Amino acid sequence: MGPFVPDIISNELNLIVALIIGFFFGFILEQAGFSSSRKLAGLFYGYDFTVLRVLFTAGVTAMIGIIVLSFLGIVDWNMLFINPTFLYSAIIGGIIMGAGFIIGGYCPGTSFAGASIGKIDAIVFIVGGILGVFVFAELYPYFKDIYLGFDYGELRIDKLLNVNPGIIALGFTLMAFVAFIITSKIERKVNNISTHSKKFFELPENKPLLFGFAFIAVSLILTFLPTREVYLQNKIEGIVQDKGIRQIDPLEFAFRVIDEDNSLLVVDLRDRSDKRYKTIPGSKQIPFDELFYRENQNFIKKIPKTIVFVDGQGILSSKAVAFANEIGNHRTVALRGGLEGFWAQFQNKPKEINQNDLHQVAYLNFITSAPEKLQMLETKYSRSGQSTDAKPKKKSGGC
Repeated sequence: MGPFVPDIISNELNLIVALIIGFFFGFILEQAGFSSSRKLAGLFYGYDFTVLRVLFTAGVTAMIGIIVLSFLGIVDWNMLFINPTFLYSAIIGGIIMGAGFIIGGYCPGTSFAGASIGKIDAIVFIVGGILGVFVFAELYPYFKDIYLGFDYGELRIDKLLNVNPGIIALGFTLMAFVAFIITSKIERKVNNISTHSKKFFELPENKPLLFGFAFIAVSLILTFLPTREVYLQNKIEGIVQDKGIRQIDPLEFAFRVIDEDNSLLVVDLRDRSDKRYKTIPGSKQIPFDELFYRENQNFIKKIPKTIVFVDGQGILSSKAVAFANEIGNHRTVALRGGLEGFWAQFQNKPKEINQNDLHQVAYLNFITSAPEKLQMLETKYSRSGQSTDAKPKKKSGGC
């Protein structure tokens, strides 16, 4: 059930809902003719392109749905698991999959639909697939390097091209629309169906194209719709400029950290690769870009402690406070001057002090001993595992 668990659907209810969805999914596959190897093989022979239309329709619907639900804040697509891209595996696996599809007449999902109604060829196909899994597992050490070759990680076309996701949705929808028209012409030619005496909207096979126009219209609108992250960032930029952001003085912050004040929680907003300044002992790292993930939003809203946001120069921390206020947590402050100012205060010791002024003496003693105490705390937290840098776990789903 992907991103709907556990925010909308509980883990327990998810199993029941998944079972119901799986039942109807299989029923629809069988009713659509996907349990017939002849119908499925028609994709390769040109006499039946139902499979292609179904896959394109599913892809377009899911893509537009995810973009819209993400913008509304119902689905956090950053938490959707994306299979890592291994180029060699994709090419070789695609060739094997295509060959198996045309030879056996099934794909893994449709073979189970066929087997459920007693199709012998589908059962044989499943047995062959299971044997293939065992062969793959046994021979894996021999072609591991090929299998893992050209690892591109979790690719998203919109991020790769640095464009609005709506543009990708529009392009994919137009591709599907053109494919529907071309495949319809191929089908009519292969099956010797004459259409000269009929008008376009009288053709039953062309009626789905009306839905195609609707999908194109929706995806065109999405090209002007910013992602939820961009929308929120633009909104908090305005909040930072219009309102004052609560800040905590570096000296007070240092004292409370060394005193192990349990009412504070430090959140480091820097990128994980940013090592210019030492971290605060016991801090939790949530890079600013990941602050908008639903799991992190829930964490910020529900934590009963005062959150101190920190980053290099204190720019991102001010935005983070504005964002936290926007989602309902007003117990947040930004570290004034950022980590740069925090660590610099221990280097800028006064050259001369009035020994009779107890405040000046205490201040000098504190900033002189603070770095060592902070280092001791860092060692303590690292040994106890209290310093955390865990990424939110992504939700997987699909067939």
